[in-house]
Amino acid sequence: MKTVLKSVFLTVIVTVFALFQWSCKQEKDVSTSTENVLEVLPSFNESTSKKNIIQFVETITDTASSDYVKPDDRIACFDNDGTLWVEQPLPSQIFFDLYRIKQLAVNHPEWKNEMPFKAVIENDTEALKTLSHGDLLNIVGTAQATDDVDSFDTIVNNWITSTKHPVMDKPYTKLIYKPMLELLDYLRANEFKIYIVSGGSQEFMRAWTNYVYGIPKEHVIGSTFKRKAITKGDSLIVAQTSEFEFNDDHEGKAIAISRYIGKKPILIAGNSDGDLEMMQYCDTNNPLPHLLIYVNHTDGDREFLYDEHTAMGTLNKGMEVALRKGWTIIDMKNDWKTVHSE
Repeated sequence: MKTVLKSVFLTVIVTVFALFQWSCKQEKDVSTSTENVLEVLPSFNESTSKKNIIQFVETITDTASSDYVKPDDRIACFDNDGTLWVEQPLPSQIFFDLYRIKQLAVNHPEWKNEMPFKAVIENDTEALKTLSHGDLLNIVGTAQATDDVDSFDTIVNNWITSTKHPVMDKPYTKLIYKPMLELLDYLRANEFKIYIVSGGSQEFMRAWTNYVYGIPKEHVIGSTFKRKAITKGDSLIVAQTSEFEFNDDHEGKAIAISRYIGKKPILIAGNSDGDLEMMQYCDTNNPLPHLLIYVNHTDGDREFLYDEHTAMGTLNKGMEVALRKGWTIIDMKNDWKTVHSE
């Protein structure tokens, strides 16, 4: 009798324990499911763009899918200006360069009579509008030249943490697009390697992208100026000159991806015709499934209106190609619940 009772008792204990485990699993599954629903791109409205992104990521991470992509090949490339943060009325880097020229002018009194620096020092907007491409490169190159590249981060960060955008009246780091930050987090959670591929200055972006986007310096590719090594005794530093070297825009973006990454991305996000060529590069003879995304600036109330239909439009040919080929277009006004990070 004792043996029978003992057996029954053990059976009951095992059954109760099993039911308890099952109940916990169900609660965990429901909790996880709910959590995932809540956390995946919450700043997006229920739009086609959101659906396309989630469907793509779920498909390429599903080991049972014929479109499964192994983590080593999950590479995403993002443009910066206008894709991850504000770029109007001028790219943010230009405001930094104008500020920096005024700082440096203290030790260059001759600039008061030299164009293009004279226009910058005097805040001569009309003269600045007439500057040639060469003049603009001269301003950017001079502003970002440094005897020690490693010390340039401090100069940039002192500016970016203490200066407000001239129109939005907020710190530049508060003008990051919150839905795109969520997209970066979502991709990281699904083992993507994320790169910035931008026409902006590489050293300017590298100063802050890690703490703002979570993208480390070595994953930032941009336009560059020539460098030189300076040796002093047993010490060596790298200086950046004002001589332009590489334009990471249009075809340059495709070349940079090939040169520095060595693999075709499977996801690219941009917002202008300057991003079209890297999208075409990704789309040409790519054996892996891929998603191409354009951010279209259709919201003049919360940000700046410059979609392909406006005079400021920077997405003309790219929009035509995107519509024809069925790429994903994010309509800022209709697809995003909120625009900026704060």
